[in-house]
Amino acid sequence: MNWTISSFSQVSDQLVAEAQAFAQELSDLVASVVVGVVDPFEVIVSDPHVIVRQRPADAGIVMSANGIDALRLFVSFRCTWDSRGQYLAVNESKIQVSPHGSSEPLYRYDYDAECDGNVPAAHINVHGHRDDFVFALMTASRQHRGKARESWIRKGRVPSLATFHLPVGGHRFRPSLEDVLEVTIREFDIDAVPGWEDVVRTGRMRWREKQLRAAVRDDPASAAEVLRSLGFEVTAPEELPALRVERTGAL
Repeated sequence: MNWTISSFSQVSDQLVAEAQAFAQELSDLVASVVVGVVDPFEVIVSDPHVIVRQRPADAGIVMSANGIDALRLFVSFRCTWDSRGQYLAVNESKIQVSPHGSSEPLYRYDYDAECDGNVPAAHINVHGHRDDFVFALMTASRQHRGKARESWIRKGRVPSLATFHLPVGGHRFRPSLEDVLEVTIREFDIDAVPGWEDVVRTGRMRWREKQLRAAVRDDPASAAEVLRSLGFEVTAPEELPALRVERTGAL
């Protein structure tokens, strides 16, 4: 695999090596899922970060439907060390899906660890017009949701944007009511009771604590491993609870 790495970089070799391993994981994932030739992800040093992105950078990864090029996938992660300087951490990510032949996205998942709080750190932007989505949905083959949409078309019904489902964190990491309240207030300048920010923040922390506890019960072995790395003494029971794949692996 070829890597684009500058010999003048101040980024450590270890960080680059971690990024290379991450890029290999992404390459293996996409190559095992997307039909057709998929170039490996590349690593680019951009001090003090490393960028992991798909190739070709300007053309994206072509995704076909029923053998016809339908969409293009663009993926980019800006990475650095975590706060303890031990693990590779994603500082910013962009995952974009565009119609084939267009540079405009249908939708995009963004994450920015350094956001100012006026927008969610992790969020979804829907760029495509309703007609763009309908056209893309109607190109689907007779698999998965495409089979149901084909039946609708035969009955004279056209797929709508409302039939498209964007995942938002699964069972454990889904948005809370506090998230919906805050983004609605900020984006639409809704009137709110003075001090609402603290109330929302406290509620969100309470929600995430409950979800974190549930996530630990879903995967106790991983939780124990992290606690040990932080210096805690963790003694495993004689019979370790099994990993709940139906929760941790669900969409």
